[in-house]
Amino acid sequence: MPPAHSGNSQVIPDAAIDSGWVILGWVLAAVGYWRCGSRLWKMRTAGVPWLPLLIASMALIVLWQIRAGTLPGLSLHLLGAMLCTLVFGPALAVAPLTLALVSVYLTTFADGSLFGLNACLLVFWPIVLSQLLAHLVSRMPSNIFVFIFVGGFFASAGVVLLTGWTLAGMLWLMQIYPWGGMLEDFASYWLLVAFSEAWLTGMLLTVMVVYRPELVAMFDAARYIDRA
Repeated sequence: MPPAHSGNSQVIPDAAIDSGWVILGWVLAAVGYWRCGSRLWKMRTAGVPWLPLLIASMALIVLWQIRAGTLPGLSLHLLGAMLCTLVFGPALAVAPLTLALVSVYLTTFADGSLFGLNACLLVFWPIVLSQLLAHLVSRMPSNIFVFIFVGGFFASAGVVLLTGWTLAGMLWLMQIYPWGGMLEDFASYWLLVAFSEAWLTGMLLTVMVVYRPELVAMFDAARYIDRA
């Protein structure tokens, strides 16, 4: 998780980060939340799956608390972005990831000034990547195994890797860490997280597609099952 300093979830004291990055993070996060809120408002008549959202939020809160420390103040954890995007769609997926991020702030007593930057890197960026990869999967052959293995297993690994490497690049760009052995190790550790995320996402997605396909918003049963 990027910049702040409390606990073992963030990076360094807030004073070491240029205020321009903090402001940019808040602006981008505000735009993201506003756009998601607008979409949710348009979806209000269709109904919101509150119970699945609550279950997903609770699960992510737990997963995000299971962290592995690497650099001083910096840790790795699963994201759950690809699965949430496939199940709820991009707009609703923001909710459980945001609640998980809030839980990290509450448990580490971190300074809230960097919440916007963290939301951009750990909520919106993974969801954007997930949406792009899901779109690529939708253009592939209509095979349920393509959806599960490419859309669930490989895509979730890709989201984690790209998120982790983006985070490493931002740490270097913001001059929080110099590019060298420690930061390169941090970037490589995301390979392990990606494998874990891929396994968990693929397993859960398989169970949901087989037993409750209607719960997966981005799964078209008519395309992947009825035409098989």
